[in-house]
Amino acid sequence: MTQSLVRSNDDNRLLETLQQLLSLATIDLRSTLTQASTVVADALGADKVDVFLYEADKDSLVALGTSDTPMGHQQHALGLDRFPRANAGPINDVFETGQPYHTGHADQDPTQPHGVVDALGVRSQLDVALDVNNQRRGVLSATCAQPDRFSERDLLFLEAVAAWIGLLTHRAELVEEGRREAGRQGRREASEEVARLTRRQQEVAACVAEGLTNDEIAERLVVTPGTVANHMEGILRRLQLKNRSSLATWAVEHGLYRSNWDDDE
Repeated sequence: MTQSLVRSNDDNRLLETLQQLLSLATIDLRSTLTQASTVVADALGADKVDVFLYEADKDSLVALGTSDTPMGHQQHALGLDRFPRANAGPINDVFETGQPYHTGHADQDPTQPHGVVDALGVRSQLDVALDVNNQRRGVLSATCAQPDRFSERDLLFLEAVAAWIGLLTHRAELVEEGRREAGRQGRREASEEVARLTRRQQEVAACVAEGLTNDEIAERLVVTPGTVANHMEGILRRLQLKNRSSLATWAVEHGLYRSNWDDDE
C-alpha cells in the first residue's frame, strides 16, 4: 500500500470518527463518554477504550466512559476502572507528564498494574493526555489483548481524537451543570412560593392534599371549621388558585405533602 493511500485511509478514518462523535446526543457525562469510547474502539479495532477523568475527592483517575465491549465490561466488574494517583503506572504517568504511552507488550512493562495485564490480558496499549477547556483533566486510553496491535498512526489518530473527546466532555459537563442550576432555581422558586403562605396555611394545604375535609382539618389542627374555611379562602386568593383540587396538586408539587407510597419509594 502506498504512503499516499495510507494517509488517505487514515484521514477518512479520522473524519468518519469525528463525524460520529459530533453527532452524539449529550445526555449526561457518563453516557456521552461511554458512547464516544465505543465509537473510538470501533475505529481502532480496540478491545477497550476508556476516558479516564481525574476526581480530586478520590485522588484517582476514574473511567467515566468505557466502550461497550466485553473487555470494558470485565474491567468494571473487576473494579479496574480507577487508578489512584499514589500508584505507579502508565496512565498516571501520561496524566502527569502529558507524554503519550505506546506498547505492544504490556506484560513486559514492570510499571503496568497486575490486574490490567493478568486479569484483563492487555498486551497492546495507547494512552494520550486528555485536556478539557484547556486544562489537563485525564487520559484517553485504548487497549487490546493482541500484542503489537497498534501502530504509530493509531497513536496519532488517538491524539487527534482526544481533542474532540475533550470538547464532548466540556459540552456534557456544561449540560449537566445547566440541569443542576435549573433544579436549584426550581427549588428556590418553589421555596419562595411556599413562603408566601403562613405556617398554618401550609398545614391546611398539606391536609387538603391528604384529602381531608374542612371538618377533618379543623379536628386535626384543633381549630373551628370556619377558621379552616377562612384559611382556604386566603390560600386560594394568595396563590391565585381556583379550587381545592388545584391546591392539592400545588401542595404535592411544592413538597408540603408526600403520600405513604412516595415515602416507600
